Formats: sequence, C-alpha cells, structure tokens
Amino acid sequence: MNNIMQKIMQSLLRIWLTISFLFVEKVNAGRVPTTELVNRIFTFCEIYSGKKMFPYQEQFSKRVIRSVLENDGEEITALFARQSGKSETIALTVGGMMIILPTLANMPMFADDPRLTMFKDGLWVGIFAPSQRQSQITYNRIKSRIQSKQAQVIMSDPEFRLTFTTSNGQTVALSNGSFVTAISASDGSSIEGESFKLIICEEAQDISNFKIRKSIHPMGAAYNATIVKIGTATTFKGDFYDAIQRNKRDFESKTTHIRNHFEYDWKVAAKYNPNYAKYVEKEKKRLGEKSDEFRMSYCLEWIIERGMFIDISKFELNNGESALERVMYDKQATHVAGIDLGGKGDSTVITMVEVDWNMPVIMESRINEETGEEETYIAYNTYIKDWCCIADEPDYEEQYPQIVDYLGHFLVVRVVCDATREAAVSHRLRANMPFEVIPFIFTTKSKSEIYKHLDKEISAGRARVCMGEETVQTREYRDFLQQLGDLQKGYSGANLVVSHPDEKEAHDDYPDSWALAVWGCSFKGEVNNTETRNHNKFTEKTQAERTTCRMKNKITARRR
Repeated sequence: MNNIMQKIMQSLLRIWLTISFLFVEKVNAGRVPTTELVNRIFTFCEIYSGKKMFPYQEQFSKRVIRSVLENDGEEITALFARQSGKSETIALTVGGMMIILPTLANMPMFADDPRLTMFKDGLWVGIFAPSQRQSQITYNRIKSRIQSKQAQVIMSDPEFRLTFTTSNGQTVALSNGSFVTAISASDGSSIEGESFKLIICEEAQDISNFKIRKSIHPMGAAYNATIVKIGTATTFKGDFYDAIQRNKRDFESKTTHIRNHFEYDWKVAAKYNPNYAKYVEKEKKRLGEKSDEFRMSYCLEWIIERGMFIDISKFELNNGESALERVMYDKQATHVAGIDLGGKGDSTVITMVEVDWNMPVIMESRINEETGEEETYIAYNTYIKDWCCIADEPDYEEQYPQIVDYLGHFLVVRVVCDATREAAVSHRLRANMPFEVIPFIFTTKSKSEIYKHLDKEISAGRARVCMGEETVQTREYRDFLQQLGDLQKGYSGANLVVSHPDEKEAHDDYPDSWALAVWGCSFKGEVNNTETRNHNKFTEKTQAERTTCRMKNKITARRR
C-alpha cells in the first residue's frame, strides 16, 4: 500500500514539474508571469500535503504566496470564524513554500529572477501568538504536514532530496535552509533579535499593541517581510482591529488594487463543510444566536461597546464641535479644571472645561421616598476649551508654578485635582488660589463614580469637545482622542472599571483629567473675584466642600 501511495505521489509531482517546465520554455526570456507562478506554487501546496483547500482558503493562500514572491512587505489580515480553517490554510501554504521556493530559486531558469533570489538560502518563518502554547498550534500543524508520508515522498524525490536538520518542539528546519519557529508574544517575553522573511501573528487580537509594533514588526525589516495577522473579533480595539480597518479602507478607496483583508464568517465555511454547518447550528442553540460569544466567534462582529469605554468614531460625530477651536485665554466664561497629576513615566494633564451654571439643560425636582426631602436633579452642557500637558517632569515642585500659570489664563471657579499619589499640590492650590479646590483620591469606587457620570454625559451629548480645523491638528487633541479611544472597561461588582490597555506606552491622563473636570461641573460653584485670600485653607473647608458628599449622591441617583 505504501509503495502504491509513493508511486501516486511521485507521479503527481512529475506531472506538476513537467507542466511547469513546459510553461517556462514557452515564456519569452524565461520569465513566468507572477499569477501563473502563484497558481503553480498553490497547486504544489495541495500536492505535497494531500489536502484540498476550500475556495475561500484558496483566495487567502494565493494572496500570501503572491506577497511573499513580490516581496511587497504588505500587512495581510484574515478574520475567520472559529474553526473555519485559517490555521490550516497557513500550515499548508507555509509548509509548501518552505519546500518549493528554495528549489525554484536554485534552478538555472530562475537564477536571476528577483522574485526568488531571496529564497536561495531558504524561507525563514516566525509564528507569534499571545502564548507559547498558542504559537505551537500552527507550528505543529506545519510540522505535521511536512513530516507526513505524502510530503516525505516528495522531499525524497531527486528533484528535492530534502532532509530535516532540526525538528523539536519550537523549530523545524530543512536542509534547503528553510525553517519555521514558534515564539511567544506575551508581554513578558523578550523576543528581539530574530529576522524573518515571513511573519505570522496568530490570535492577533490578543497580542498587545506594544509587543506587535515594537518587537514583532521590526523582525521583518531586513527582508521587507510579509506580515500575516490572523484572528477573530473581540470586545476591544487593538493593532489587529486597526490593521483590518486600514486594509479595508485602502481597498475601498482604491489606494491599492490588491485585496489585503480576507473575512469569512461561519456561513461561508458552512457552505463548503457540512460537518461545520451542523456543529454551528448546535452552537446557536447552546450559546444563543444573539449572544455576544456567538456573534464574535462565528459572525465576526466586533462588540466594542462591551469592552471599550467609548466608540471613538461615534464620539467625534456626536460630541464634537467642529466650529469651536481651542481657547488658551478666557476671563469671561466660568471654567472648571480637572488635573490628573503624573509622575515618572506619566504626564500631568489639565483639562479646562467651560460650564454655565445659570443655564441648566435639565432641572427636575422630586421627593426622596426614604427621607421625604425634595431633591433636584440638574444637568449642564460642558465644553472642553483647552488642554495643558506637562510632560517629562516628575518633580511636583517644578510642576506647581506651571500649573498656577496656566490656571491664571482662565476664570476658574473650581479645580478638581488628583491627590492619589501627591496631595501637596491640591493643598497648595487651596491655600494660595482664589477658587475652590477639591482634592480627589482615585479609588475603585470613586473612579467608577466619575466615569459613570462621564459616560452618562457623553451619551446624552452634554459633554462636548472643541474640534475645529486647527484644533484637530494639535498634539494635545490627538493624544486626547487616542487615549480616550483606547480606554477599556469592565466591572468589579457594581463598580465600573475604566483603564488604559495593559501595555507599555499606554496612558489615560487626558481621560482622567476630563472625567474630573466634568464631575466638577455637575454641582454649582461660585465665582470668587478676589485675587488673594486672608485665611488659610489648609485647615478650612468651604461650604461647597462640606456638601460635596450630599451632592454626589444627588447627581448619581439618576442615570441618564
């Protein structure tokens, strides 16, 4: 039986090689059109593996092959339904190219072909995933394909004569120089230093932005490597989501004539695989067709509202004021400032917000059933007027005069100042400045409160931001929008937990500062026109501060 299989595989290989050589002889100057070369390499991938790819897998496979041949350095994205064959496609394609590309590159007829020259010493492939175990899933598939009986028959053929020089749990290498290695892309891994001609990112939605952009991307620089990112939809945005949107946008706008994003939901896979169709129908019943899990895993829906604090595109549309530019000096309107103090590695950000307490947009009264007291719910429109960022200055003594100078540019009625790590700044402001200062300590509960309030104000359209043509070009606006759009959310009991992504270079200074300011606008303040104070506020609390707790209860009693 083995002899029969060996003869069949060798016959298929001979047919493939004969057709390829005859084609080459017919082409002027011996150059094979790229499309024809891609088709023949794809056919080889199916022959060596003994597997037939479905049409949607074929489209993805051929695009990867073309990108590698043309050395276009493209970023190819694939969003496949769970278990629909994305890893299998990569395994068959990569294994085939590891075998055939060096063989073609060393044939006399392709000696000077620029598409193959780079592969004379092999195809070098790196497979990355959020964990070592995940990267080894695709790696093990590639390994099993090139170690299968069908592949061994072809590799032992006189046209190839390939052997394994390395074969272990992480790396498999062939005698033609090709190798594939599995590498963890966890945040704690140290992976810099390798160079690859093809980079595969599996479960790309779970690899951190910092790791993929700082550590993985540079590994393809020396060879202008193709980067293939594969994954599925989830609840938060990241590098994978951004790459998909770029590829879609470029293709739709005709910036590129070649498709670089491939997306297939469960219906496409079910069309070609009856067993898959049966299984997914059962999953519908088990999970619920409208459940988040089914929608993400099989329908490829990104449920951003579940994992992200805000949909930034909707925010710009609904909360932006395109007619308003940043204002860096205003002594007429009343303002509340939110200050998020930064230390080493973080910036101190001041967000200046305008509020008119004489013009509430909502004012409703009702009787508290428990206390019998009348309570008034009031809401105001607020507008971001400006930002001030003090970066790379961990010394609060140096920051303080800059903060005071900036606050002096506006008619400030209230400042809500972060006092979590350093309370001295807020205390000095209370003692020396002619406005109310509220030290705010971030705890799980208090941060939940101000972000629930901010979320309510954003959803109601009352929290507005200047978005004029000049403003949107400034670094402060871009950083504000970037940090706001990156915020992730979850729940700890009844508390809303909002934070930046758990990765290096991620910050939430601008959103925290804004949340403090918007919260500070929620209860009325009084303008103090005096320039100095005759008493020391280190030990004295204002009337507003004494009623702060009661007011907080009122403004959070009703969620809108």
